[in-house]
Amino acid sequence: MQVRLAATVAAKAEGVRQLLNYQTLSDTVNLLLDAIKHQWDLKLTDLSQIETSDTRVRLDKRHLSWLSQYGEERGINIASVTNLLISEHLSGKLTQTATRQTTDRPQTEKPTQQPLDRPQTATEKPKGQALMRSLKL
Repeated sequence: MQVRLAATVAAKAEGVRQLLNYQTLSDTVNLLLDAIKHQWDLKLTDLSQIETSDTRVRLDKRHLSWLSQYGEERGINIASVTNLLISEHLSGKLTQTATRQTTDRPQTEKPTQQPLDRPQTATEKPKGQALMRSLKL
């Protein structure tokens, strides 16, 4: 699948491409997506941006499912997801949402529940209706 990168993201990725001597921008973007998915620290923050007119990249099939799922959870398309994740990764601001790797977990698996008999502490925050009642309007 081909996506169009934002100009700033393409410029950052082009800087990485030239630094690593990769042949194509697509190869660089796929490396960056692998780094994001597998939580690799490539130490690529604060690199120079190199302007490029080549903003269309081809994503490997291995990235399509997890990018699609990530985008569906947030209501954005794959191109926007790609731009968001790469931009955040290269700026060093990657959020936990990309690193939790929800896509590696099978869809049918349910998260484990915490035991019900855990002691409640005084520092727990109110939830739901209790929170709404405590708000002073």
